[in-house]
Amino acid sequence: MSEYVSPEKQRLIIEKLYYSTDSITSTEKFNKKYQKQLGRMGEKTITLYDFAQKLKKTDFKQFDIRRFIKDITGQDVHL
Repeated sequence: MSEYVSPEKQRLIIEKLYYSTDSITSTEKFNKKYQKQLGRMGEKTITLYDFAQKLKKTDFKQFDIRRFIKDITGQDVHL
């Protein structure tokens, strides 16, 4: 069974990746940089696997991606 990540949780994970306290601004910054490559994030529910794979294609460290996904969703993902 696939796990899904809501837009709200996507925004919270992106906020943590930027070490920010504002998920909206962080998501806008993320989308400005990566939208052409990955599509817009934080707007629709997608599978956790697809979300993690998209984040893997960014400049963020895989350790941080896995850690923050686990913190927010409670799910461990393997990149």
